Amino acid sequence: MEEQQLQESITALTNKLREKKPEVYQHLIENPQTIPNQDNPDFISELKSYRETLLKLLEE
Repeated sequence: MEEQQLQESITALTNKLREKKPEVYQHLIENPQTIPNQDNPDFISELKSYRETLLKLLEE
């Protein structure tokens, strides 16, 4: 996935969490994950990791 697709996917998953699991969504707001700057070589891998975290939260 490229950056734009990852960001859209993360947004969609975050919205699903907000709607379907508000208690989990609240936890995301209280404990945000830091994503590195876009210039960082790990930026895309961190976005992928965050997306996977959101997917797992939705599955639980």
